[in-house]
Amino acid sequence: MVRPFCLDLRTDPVRRSSYGGAMTTLSQNLLDLSDFAWQRIRRRVERLTDEEYLWEPFDGCWSVRKTAAGFRFDLARIPPDPPPFTSLAWRITHLIDVLQAERTATWFGHKPAGEDGAPPVPGTAEAALAALDHAYGVWCRRLAELSQDDLDRPMGEIAGPYADNDGTSFALHILDELIHHGAEVGTVRDLYRGPRAEDPFAAALAGDVTPAERPALLAEAAAAQRWEIVPELAGLGFGINERTAQGITAAHLAAGTGSLHALRFLVEHGADLSLTDSRYGADVLGWAKWFEQAEVVEFLTAV
Repeated sequence: MVRPFCLDLRTDPVRRSSYGGAMTTLSQNLLDLSDFAWQRIRRRVERLTDEEYLWEPFDGCWSVRKTAAGFRFDLARIPPDPPPFTSLAWRITHLIDVLQAERTATWFGHKPAGEDGAPPVPGTAEAALAALDHAYGVWCRRLAELSQDDLDRPMGEIAGPYADNDGTSFALHILDELIHHGAEVGTVRDLYRGPRAEDPFAAALAGDVTPAERPALLAEAAAAQRWEIVPELAGLGFGINERTAQGITAAHLAAGTGSLHALRFLVEHGADLSLTDSRYGADVLGWAKWFEQAEVVEFLTAV
């Protein structure tokens, strides 16, 4: 589970005091929206490979290109119309640039910190995800620094044609970039995976995937609501209390979906009902109550 940097800034009293005291309701809302969008996109890029990162399904795609000096980013001052299809490498690199560019400090009247660095053009999936994490951290710190005056004040000459726009409109623009490019990243991943889809559950049952290789597979089966194979995966040694990439256990999912038979099996085989999920901070009973699964609530109350 990727920790939300913005919420760290809000809840850590040392960091909050270093950014000028209590935050306004508007800035809190901006931080919350930013974190919500960030967690969604960060989950969608887990296990990204170099092949997928650089995949170009059509001729004429924009991507990142290797050169003698490193990697460059396809771009044009006047883009083609209609615009070209852009690879995951292009979209993620663009997001890094959007979040980390100097203007997300200077247009608000602030100076970039020395450790912020310049947005890179990553050539591999691993480098891209590391750079994306860093860029989001930079953006969050800059967003957390903003005062109400920064948000209300017209940005002025430094913003060029947007001089009369206030800081709030620019912050919302950056969040729009994060949201819509994040959605595009998810769509391209779906397009890539569709014809290459593998069934990890069948592979595990055939002995081709081991618990050491994919420890959370039982939780993934629960997330897919493949309850019929949960006992088989447990018998093969896949952990009952492992979590999905979203930080959710199989017991949470069984409780939330009202799958009482599966939940009974999990409890009988050592499910830890006190574990809280990473999304809501709720235990298994909390999930049953929230999703109004009365039979499950009755069962868990009696356990």
